[in-house]
Amino acid sequence: MGNQVGKGANRMAIAAMSNVTHIEKREIINLQIKFKEIAMREGKPAYVNRAQFTEALVAVGINQNDADILDKLFTMFDKTGDDQIEYKDFIVGISPLISGTPAEKIEFAFRLHDVEGSGLMKAGEMYTILSTMNRVASYFGDPVVTEDQIHNLVRDVWEMADQEGSAVQINFMEYIKVIVDHPTLNTFINGNGTFQYGMKF
Repeated sequence: MGNQVGKGANRMAIAAMSNVTHIEKREIINLQIKFKEIAMREGKPAYVNRAQFTEALVAVGINQNDADILDKLFTMFDKTGDDQIEYKDFIVGISPLISGTPAEKIEFAFRLHDVEGSGLMKAGEMYTILSTMNRVASYFGDPVVTEDQIHNLVRDVWEMADQEGSAVQINFMEYIKVIVDHPTLNTFINGNGTFQYGMKF
């Protein structure tokens, strides 16, 4: 249990999150399963409201300290103020809370997003995942990168993967190392970004 703050590249620029949370990989996976179950039960396949969110946290056994932190993140993800969130984005956003290398965290986030298990991803999906992780890290006080930098990262990966310019999707597992080694992600990993929560990205 518990995430240990790493050194250097393993830090993933989430030292603040790692210090205050003890969320494990299996708990995030179980949360995703529970959110989906509740959402389907309520007839809104992509969404959970705050009461349903709390129900899932209790069912999975998230400890109170972590539950309080996740509840604050619920508020951040509730962009419209209608007390509901898209749980898939939320789950992807909190994936860096697990312990592991940057590559492991990115792969975990991509796999969480890839609910069908196809191993394929569109450029827009890759952008959404990285942007969501970036915003969560910023909320916890870590300096992060701009949305433009994330766009450039995705563009560079796509240009490398799709030299003919015809691919709609790529096999994301083949490009995890490319993403992690990209200068933009290194900026994020090493905590050298210039933006934080509350600033306009």
